Amino acid sequence: MNRKLIYALALVLAIHNLTWAQEADSLMKLVLENNRTLMVAREASRTAFLRAGMGNTPPDPEFEIGYLFGDPGQMGNKVNILVKQEIDFPTVYAHRSKLKEIRRSRAELEYLLVRQEVLCGTRQLWIRQLHLNQLTLLLNQRLKRAKIVQSDVAEMMNAGEVGLLEYNQANLMVASIESEFEEVQSELENNRLALFEMTGGQEVELRDTLFPEPEFILPDSLLADYRRGPGAQLHQEDRHEKERQTSLVRSEHLPKISAGYFSEAIPSEAFRGFIVGVSVPLWEKSKTVKTAQSALIQSEAKMDLYFYELERIIRQKLNKLGNLHSRVEKLEEVLGSANSLDLLSASMESGEISLSEYFYNSDFYFRNQQLLLRYKKEMLALEADLLKIYY
Repeated sequence: MNRKLIYALALVLAIHNLTWAQEADSLMKLVLENNRTLMVAREASRTAFLRAGMGNTPPDPEFEIGYLFGDPGQMGNKVNILVKQEIDFPTVYAHRSKLKEIRRSRAELEYLLVRQEVLCGTRQLWIRQLHLNQLTLLLNQRLKRAKIVQSDVAEMMNAGEVGLLEYNQANLMVASIESEFEEVQSELENNRLALFEMTGGQEVELRDTLFPEPEFILPDSLLADYRRGPGAQLHQEDRHEKERQTSLVRSEHLPKISAGYFSEAIPSEAFRGFIVGVSVPLWEKSKTVKTAQSALIQSEAKMDLYFYELERIIRQKLNKLGNLHSRVEKLEEVLGSANSLDLLSASMESGEISLSEYFYNSDFYFRNQQLLLRYKKEMLALEADLLKIYY
């Protein structure tokens, strides 16, 4: 892989990391050190790197010795010795050497793609943790207010100021919020287990409750980086490999050369000398060139499809991200200008609104706060997916 590209991506990643919370940065480092998927990918990359260097040497030399007993015995015995080495046509080794470099580059690119997916998944789990932490705070706030109202309504009912309907509404609100709170706690435990797996069994405690600021994304720059990224380069290297494989197959179809030493000796005579041979390529490599050419055409078609699908998917995600940005801004503006819960409580106590109206309006206010948190979570999770090219 182009080293300049790796350094450029690392630099951009460092710039993006400046906006990450310290907690997230520590989590990423822990994952890089302990994630089992990355460990397997690293070993697979090393294995592929070593395997790529195999097979570019001539076959082992052959050594034969023959001891023939003479008949009749007075003829003596004959000893034959043969040492022979076969080699492919010289261009074969040049093509295999190029293939070795391509396959080693592919191994590195495949590891980088796995790394991107693991770090992107970790980033999204961290965002989900922030969302759940914020929901916990919000539900605690709702539950606290609901229990205060429940207590007040119980006293009002005892005083005959409200009826059983209002009392049941207050109890139902508390029960509903408690149920939501328990569900969030269950999701927190599931997220903890997912993080536990990501960190290779290392416990990590994430207490942040503030979402990071959205990244500023330039669509054209992002697409250009994806076109130069590991995924794109992997398809390009696959095409290069098929091209080189086609050239190799053509070279392997050329005659092989063999040379060696031969000795034949009987008691009264001895013959020693060199032997040279050339193979006649007839049917051993039949149709291999056509097969390699077909694989090359398929590889080129796959690369074209990849770039077409890449741009389509990226632009769809960017469009969705823009819609989420718009939703967040509108909802923040509406909630910022909406009546506060304190004002609702004061209006209920002064008799301006009924208890039922208070329940409805307070629940509507909290539901929209939860919706805002969900939109922010989805926006940041989608952003993390788009920016994984820099991980």
